[in-house]
Formats: sequence, C-alpha cells, structure tokens
Amino acid sequence: MAEHLRALLVLMFLSLGYFYVARGVLSQLLTEETFKRWRNLWLVATVVLFLSNSILLYFLVLGAIILACRRREAYVMGLYFVLLFVAPPAPAEIPGLGIIDHLWVLNHYRLLGVTLLLPAALSLLQRTTTARLGSSPVDWMVLGYLSLMSLLAFREGNVTSGLRSVLSLWVDIFLPYYVASRSIRSEDGFRQAMTGYLIAAMILAIVAIVEVLRTWKLYSGVLGALGLHQNMFGGYLLRSGLLRPNASVGNSIVLGYVLVVALGFFFYLKEFVSKPLYRFLGASLLAAGILASLSRGPWVGSAFLVVMLFLIGPKSVKRLGSLGLGAITFFLLLSLLPSGQLLIDMLPIVGTTEQENVEYRANLLTSALPVIERNLLFGSYDYLDAPELQVMMQGEGIIDVVNSYVSVALYSGLMGLTLFVGAFVCALHQLRKGMRIARRHDPRSALLGRALFAIVSAIMLIIYTVSSISAIPVVYWSVLGLSVAYATLMNGWARKPKEAPVL
Repeated sequence: MAEHLRALLVLMFLSLGYFYVARGVLSQLLTEETFKRWRNLWLVATVVLFLSNSILLYFLVLGAIILACRRREAYVMGLYFVLLFVAPPAPAEIPGLGIIDHLWVLNHYRLLGVTLLLPAALSLLQRTTTARLGSSPVDWMVLGYLSLMSLLAFREGNVTSGLRSVLSLWVDIFLPYYVASRSIRSEDGFRQAMTGYLIAAMILAIVAIVEVLRTWKLYSGVLGALGLHQNMFGGYLLRSGLLRPNASVGNSIVLGYVLVVALGFFFYLKEFVSKPLYRFLGASLLAAGILASLSRGPWVGSAFLVVMLFLIGPKSVKRLGSLGLGAITFFLLLSLLPSGQLLIDMLPIVGTTEQENVEYRANLLTSALPVIERNLLFGSYDYLDAPELQVMMQGEGIIDVVNSYVSVALYSGLMGLTLFVGAFVCALHQLRKGMRIARRHDPRSALLGRALFAIVSAIMLIIYTVSSISAIPVVYWSVLGLSVAYATLMNGWARKPKEAPVL
C-alpha cells in the first residue's frame, strides 16, 4: 500500500477516535448539528486531500464543497479554523492560459480565504451594523502596514509580479483580520471560533505525538501523491534522536506555535466544561503536543503564556509563587529520570543540544543591523544579497531569517516594523481597556480578555524566534482580529451598561 494511503488510514483512526471521545465535551461548547457538520467537513476534506492526484484538483473539489456548505455557518470563523490545518500550505500556480506565466499562487490557506472569508467579508461590508474600518487603532496599523507592503511590492519593477503580491497580501492579511474583527459580536461567536480552532489544534497535537513516537511524518507522502516534492517542507530532522514533527503545518516550530495559541483558547473554553477530568485531559493533550514539537521557541512561549495568564489575573503573586514552586519540583523530578535529562538538554539556556541554533539567531541579529541601517526607512527587496547576510548562508544554501521582526525591518524598514509592532501593541492596549470594562459585568468576559492578552503576548515572543512562514501570519492576524472584536464588544457594554448581556 502506498505511504500516503497508509497515512490516511492512520489519520482516520486518530481523528475518528478523537471525535468520538471529545463529542461529549464539545457538546457543551457547540450544538450537536454544528459538531456533526464540522466533523464531517474535516473528514471529507482530509479524504479529498489524500485521494486527489493533483493539488489543483484538490483545490477545485474542496473549494466547491466549501462554497456549497458555507451558507449554513452562522459564525464563519469557527469553520475557517476547523479547516485551517487540514492540509499543508503547499503552493500551486494557477495557469496563465498562455497570456502570462501564471495568474496567482494558491495554497490551502488562500483557498479558505477566497471561498470562505471573502464572501463573508463582502457581506459584512454591506451591513450598516458592521463597525467601520478605522474605528479601532489596530485597524489603522493593519491598513497602514498593508498599504506600505502593497506599494513596496512594485519596487522590483515587475508590474505583474507586484499585482500578484498585492492580491496575496490582502487575502493573507486583510481577510482573516477583517472577518475575525467584524463577524464576531457576541460571547457565543468567540466560543464558536475558539472551539473550531481547538478542534483542529487537538488533532494536530495527536498527530505530533504519533509522528514522534513512530518517527513518521504522516503528511509527507501525500505531497508526492499530489505531484509535489515530498520534502518540500524539509526532510526528517532529528533533535536528540527524536523526530521533529511537522503534522500538516510543515514545520515543527509552527506546530508548537499553533498549539500554544490553542492552549490560550483552552484557558477560556475550559470554563464551559463541567467535569474537571475533561479539563485536565484537554490541557494535558495540548501540553503533550507542545512538548512533542521539540521546539524551544514554543516551549518558552507556552511558559510565558501561563505566566501572563496568572500575572494579569487575581491573586497573581500567590499563583505565580505556586507556579514557580511547581516548576522547580517538576525539573528536580525530571533530572532524576534518564529520559528527563534528555529533555533538559533540549531546553534553552540550560540545555546543551544544538546550541549552534541559538548562536545563529544571535549572529543573525548582529549581521542584519548594518543592512537595516543602510535602508532605514523602507528596507530593501534584495536584502539577502547584502554581504553581511551572505555570511549567514547555511549548508543547504539558504539564509534563514529566523526572526519575524528582523525580516519585516529588512524588507520594509522602520516604517514597516513600526506599523507591524504597532498592531500588536494597540491590540494589547485595547484588550486591557476591555478587561477593565468586563470586570464590572461578568468574570467570564474578563477571563476571555485575559486569554487573548496572554495569547497576543506569547505570539509576540515566539515570532522573535521564527520567520512568518506557513500558518504563523494567518494565525496572528486572526488573533488580532479577535482582539479587536473583543474590544468592540466591551466598548458597546460601556456605552450601554444597563443593557449589557450577562455571560
């Protein structure tokens, strides 16, 4: 049997097992009808992916299915998140019909954007009740960043390529941000969106654990079956003798990052789950998935997420003290186990495994600063050709800019970096204001704000260790949109305190 068909059987077994076990818990978060629809769409999309013999055929079939089913969704972001990690973001050129080389480069994330988010965005723009663009400071940062990047796309002198880049920017950035920020107007909308993300992320966590235990990348074979290079997202990379899993996101750091965001969502959603055992199992699965990613950035990010959740919550000093004692006890016990020492060696700062990666990141920043200074305001499109960065070329013949902030500064200068960072900072500021309003109405709504604040903070830390590849930007633009939606909801409560709904 072909490798990708064996992988499909394993994925069906794992996912059906997950849906069966989690059904009782998810019924507390979703209606039975919504659960069945999302489950069936995830299963169908996965089967279509593995049985298509062409990436373009997969896009056509899945696109038709989404267009046929999207009208049933009251909260489109929930379905978007459920399907977001179904397939690797493998690119495919849409033929130019003999007029030009190709029309556009499509991938799974863009397919969801065009078929699911674009119709929703057009509908939202036509509604008079939709908050206008510019009503949030985050809007101005995102629109400013998009406008700047759109203008810079033409500086290479190729108009056709520039137009493609502009289209990609607005599909990749604007659609997730706009639909997330405008389509969610109630607590139920947040719950649906976060639950959709959590469903997809928990399946990723299970896949990550299996990939490490079996030393088998489940989504590698399907790339070859689709007519693509099987090692498009890298070969079998090991750390301390263990496989670094990719699952469907194509990179172990991205995998850990996605699961850290899910952990933040879970912190809020657990309040709707009645049994403590289910809460423990859910948190344990996500923690195991993050651990299985074997990626230091997400490990530190998850710890930072938990610290932030306690830091901005009630009784913060007491809880942080308990957390610190628990962490010390855990590491002492870990050091007594043979396998525990292996894990400690992989930790940042105290670990000894692959310290050259840490040195590479430090050297990258040192090498990039002179290049940024030479093109201070608007960066440069050919920054990789700079002599200072050429010395960073690795054995694979690539220069890996493993820092999203450095990457933005190199390409778009301080103007781009200011707008990019400004979007996150403004989101944090709005979340803090929203949390103050929420505390006067309902503790659960304040908990939602804490979760979003911690997630945005953790994202800002993690993307310092990785470039914005694969699902990373799609997730953080969506989270920024959710942050704006939360602030808008809380501001509405502040204007009409007597009519504020009770969650």
